[in-house]
Amino acid sequence: MPRPRLLTDDDVLDRAIPVFRQNGYAGTSLRDLTEATGLSAAALYHRYGDKDGLFRAALERYADDGLTPVLEELAANSDPIASIADFLGQIRDLSRDDPLHLGCLLVNTAMDGGPLSPEARTIVATRLGDVQRFFQERLEHAQEAGHLPAGMNAATQAELLLGTVVALRTFARLDPDPGRLDRLVDDAVSRLTRPAPTSI
Repeated sequence: MPRPRLLTDDDVLDRAIPVFRQNGYAGTSLRDLTEATGLSAAALYHRYGDKDGLFRAALERYADDGLTPVLEELAANSDPIASIADFLGQIRDLSRDDPLHLGCLLVNTAMDGGPLSPEARTIVATRLGDVQRFFQERLEHAQEAGHLPAGMNAATQAELLLGTVVALRTFARLDPDPGRLDRLVDDAVSRLTRPAPTSI
């Protein structure tokens, strides 16, 4: 009799991530996870220690697969403003193409307000911090190239751009109206493409 195929960690996380995206950490029960993964509670605990361990692994996998490669690819773009616009455009498109209104696991977790372990909070803060750092580095490169005013505060603008990302992903869960998502992206990009005032 053939042995049943063993689920890899990637298989387990692929099945657990949508559950956490839909319900949040606190709203996801052990039964939800066993039904989604096909593993028993004992098997899940053997692999991940507890629900928090599985959740932390899901957060890392979600960011490693969907965020890190995008940031690395866009950071190599020679046009720093275009790379920011491309990133925001991709987030807008993900927010539109979300029929189940699952949103982003990182943003959902940050906005959830439920109890989280310090380790899980650190993962979320670090991964969202990667996005803010991407924005700031791109803005600083644009300043060095003379595409943005040298006096612009790149750190503050990076925070505002991260706020746009959070808004886009939040609206993805509430009501992803395409016009509203377009306006958010267009406004953020327009603030980076307005010509610097000339002195007379």
